[in-house]
Amino acid sequence: MLRRQISPIMIFRTIKPLLVEAIQLKEPADIPVEGGILRVKPGEWLLRDGQGNLTRCDDTSFKCSYEPVDARNGLEFLAEGKPCGC
Repeated sequence: MLRRQISPIMIFRTIKPLLVEAIQLKEPADIPVEGGILRVKPGEWLLRDGQGNLTRCDDTSFKCSYEPVDARNGLEFLAEGKPCGC
């Protein structure tokens, strides 16, 4: 009888940091985007990624996922490679 070998579960993380521009909104806003209207509630964050896409993020998720970057020395060393991590 052949025994199947099962690979162990592995944990992965992204190799390159994801850089975004972000602003926390104090008032509700309806922002036009390519796919329609992005409705942002007070306290949520509006994010723009390296490709220019806009998205929103609630405050708790934002604080768990992002940290400020000191841009005084330039961002060249943090620049992402090709889109999609290629």
